[in-house]
Amino acid sequence: MEDIFNKDITVINQYFDKTERKTKYKVSYVKGFWSSNDGISINGTQITKSDGLSARILINDSRNETYQKPEDFIKEQNTWTLQVDDYLVKGIVENFTTPTKLVENYRDVIKIENIAIKDYGSQDMWHFAITGA
Repeated sequence: MEDIFNKDITVINQYFDKTERKTKYKVSYVKGFWSSNDGISINGTQITKSDGLSARILINDSRNETYQKPEDFIKEQNTWTLQVDDYLVKGIVENFTTPTKLVENYRDVIKIENIAIKDYGSQDMWHFAITGA
């Protein structure tokens, strides 16, 4: 299963640093599956335009650091998490500065709007399904 989950994905998590009293970002790298559903689909008499991006990340992928639940990430930023309004980028982001620059400089960027945990079937297939704009 890991064969199709072989794309580099940068995860950019936002958090509030209580010591410095400001918003900061933690950048992590994982392997996953990246998909673009740009195009138009015709269903009977309805035409639907799709221009969303989505990503899939295996829950039990040994190549990735262990996933940290959002409630634990808020307390201490040890690894990576998935939260609404965080960012995923196809590829490796070396010099992250701000979300605005990220959107300007990279084509395949997802601002996370929805995270679905697909933890049924074989554990090898368990994954996070992430969508956004």
